[in-house]
Amino acid sequence: MRKFTTLLALILGLIPLCAAGAFAQPSGTSVKPIASTAMSTPDMTIDLMVVERKAGVLTIKWAVRNAGAKDATVDFSLVGRSVTTYAVDEENGAKYYVLTDKEGHALASEHEYLGSDTYGVEDTVKAGATGRYWMKLPAPPAEVKSIGIFFTGADPFDGVTITEKQ
Repeated sequence: MRKFTTLLALILGLIPLCAAGAFAQPSGTSVKPIASTAMSTPDMTIDLMVVERKAGVLTIKWAVRNAGAKDATVDFSLVGRSVTTYAVDEENGAKYYVLTDKEGHALASEHEYLGSDTYGVEDTVKAGATGRYWMKLPAPPAEVKSIGIFFTGADPFDGVTITEKQ
């Protein structure tokens, strides 16, 4: 009984530490982007955060930073007639577009109507803030180790290494 009481006291003593964030990352640490590029909108930058392949799906996560003094709108055209956000496998000459569900909705952060029979992400990034987004695409063949990524209103990211996720 004494061992049980000691163990229970130890466990109960750790709960407040966990709740207080004792095992969290130190403040001030952040994930560094794979690459960054300026957008055509002044004071806006795209940070490429994740490019990983798992079970035939390529997941891309990115952030948009607004270093300006005014709110700014970003649009990423993903599905429809005027798609401008996609990946390119230069080795095989293939373009990869965002996957869609059976209703035709993008497997991405948002599926907003952008006009001209095009859907995608539309968001306002507040001054000094960061917007975070993601999209899922068909993955290139396993032998393809890097890919180009094109975002609406920005220079392309060329030769981005694909991380394999188990």
